[in-house]
Amino acid sequence: MLIGSLRIVSTYHVFSYTMDEPTHLGAGLQYLSTGAYTYEQAHTPLARVFAAIGPYLAGERFHNGPIPYYESFRILGKGEHQERILTLGRLGILPFFWIASIVVFAWTNRAAGPQAALLATLLFTTLPPVLAHSGLITTDMALTAMVSAAAYVSLLWAECPSLARSLALGIAMALALCAKLSAVPYLGAAWILMLLWYRPRFAIRPRVIPAIVAGATACVTIWAIYGFHFDRVPAPEFLAAFAEVWKHNQDGHASFILGQRHHFGVWYFFPVTLAVKTPLGLLLLLFLSPWLIRRSAVATAAAFSLAVLLFAMTARINIGVRHVLPVYVGWCIVCGAAAAETFAARRRAAGALVAALIVWHVASGAFQHPDYIAYTNEIAGSHPENFVADSDLDWGQDMKRFGEYCRRHGITEIAFRPYNITYVEMGGPPLPRLLPSEWDRPSPGWNAVSMSGWKVFNHPGWVDRRPPEAKIGRTTWLWFFP
Repeated sequence: MLIGSLRIVSTYHVFSYTMDEPTHLGAGLQYLSTGAYTYEQAHTPLARVFAAIGPYLAGERFHNGPIPYYESFRILGKGEHQERILTLGRLGILPFFWIASIVVFAWTNRAAGPQAALLATLLFTTLPPVLAHSGLITTDMALTAMVSAAAYVSLLWAECPSLARSLALGIAMALALCAKLSAVPYLGAAWILMLLWYRPRFAIRPRVIPAIVAGATACVTIWAIYGFHFDRVPAPEFLAAFAEVWKHNQDGHASFILGQRHHFGVWYFFPVTLAVKTPLGLLLLLFLSPWLIRRSAVATAAAFSLAVLLFAMTARINIGVRHVLPVYVGWCIVCGAAAAETFAARRRAAGALVAALIVWHVASGAFQHPDYIAYTNEIAGSHPENFVADSDLDWGQDMKRFGEYCRRHGITEIAFRPYNITYVEMGGPPLPRLLPSEWDRPSPGWNAVSMSGWKVFNHPGWVDRRPPEAKIGRTTWLWFFP
């Protein structure tokens, strides 16, 4: 966990703010500064408030105005101030990385023992997608931590539905729902699969009253998180969030997968994304686990991950692996248990293979440091843009690198329409003069293209079959045309 934390923190100074970070920070500061939560209510407040604590203690405040969106960028500011506020905000997400890691350790320890728990935690804390989204002001790592914690606590509650465990389950459920509304279907689907697994030895009647206690505790906790706001109903902002998320799902969202653009979700988006965003060492170990492990206790962890993935495959919103990040909790538990059992059995060939897969997994992410956001495995090779885009590749995180590259090479003007256009409009380190980017032909002089702008929104159209002269990170291509 310490090594993973250091790797996460070391990325703060490398990347500019991504597309969603200013909004999340602004909404959290609105809550802390005014007690209101009216700015972009589709996301529940837990992660946002944690991210806003550091800037708030540093003296930043949210001032309600006609356009709250602009207030987020005023808070971020420019230059060294922006670096400081962004770092303080990102540090607020780090506790969710710790919580998720502890859940992985505790769940695996309960299912397969301490050696398996250690290996599972090693696998989890070296996963590039986990490291990437633990270092950004977003809601995804909070969801991963709290929904897995709620699933784990529900297992403890199922064994012994005491008053203490009922209260703990209610609080865990509330924190998961206030991390992100995806927790509702993810937990629901996970409990159905877990219940099917436990059905032969799981009596319902003795758990009815404890379940009511847990549900009531969850409702009160959610209301408390929303400051006991009341407008005809308790926590009206929470109910409004459901309506906004439902509308977003019905309206769809632009996405890109396997060379194709989509506006509505396709069932294979998340399986393909996981296939290229997960180190192959972990994927192969997961595939071999049924032949390496005999412990049925990890079946609940496998059911948890399967439930998350199956529900996500039905969604009409396909944005990135960050939306199914909780699957890695169950996968690492299964793989950690399989590895520990293999080593304990002293099967030399199998043990050597498992050790090699773990080393491959760890090295795969380490060799691509600090580009955890854009990480892809060997399947994608040197052309990840043929497989994924958006927050799986180019989330606007390289604008700072872009500015530094232009200064080093004396580029004073360039034809470029960045994917992270707010970085240009709202301020950041100085950039060269940005000229309009034509769709059908490059402009004379320097030209730059953002991978997500090109792949997701088909701009510009002249890029195909033109290898770039230079690349900035893994997100921005450059050409010079005399």
